[in-house]
Amino acid sequence: MASIELIAAAARNGVIGGGNRLLWRIPEDFAFFKKTTFGSPVLMGRKTWESIGRALPGRLNIVITRRQISVPKGVLVVRSLSQAIGAAGNAKRIFVIGGGEIYRQAMPLADIIWLTHIDHDFDGDTWFPTIPRAKFRKSVLKILFPTARRPWRVEFEEWSRRPL
Repeated sequence: MASIELIAAAARNGVIGGGNRLLWRIPEDFAFFKKTTFGSPVLMGRKTWESIGRALPGRLNIVITRRQISVPKGVLVVRSLSQAIGAAGNAKRIFVIGGGEIYRQAMPLADIIWLTHIDHDFDGDTWFPTIPRAKFRKSVLKILFPTARRPWRVEFEEWSRRPL
């Protein structure tokens, strides 16, 4: 059985984006995302697909939407999260990369949540769902302290599902 893993960057107030784009640029987060997801399927909603604007290399890209959309060869389009998980085949790890609605649907299935927590409130229109703390254990992997170019503290967190 594949490990279902959510990966996101979220502000202190839960915002993950606005206007169909990220509201911050943190190179260390992009590097962490690439290193963590490379070689595994990535599942995303249509709006996330549109905001990225291209297939992520080195990963099977699976877009979940009920609309007819045009995608490049090698990108799969499915109608539901369960179809997306099935389309991932025999992968050991499956990453859910957004957006808000897909994260909400996947949260009950998640084995691990990789969260880059930005210690700042942003105005946005898309939010990461609340992590059910009774069901997950948090480990802080790395902390970035504020700098002139990035005036917020950033934590790289791993939330692992607690055993039943």
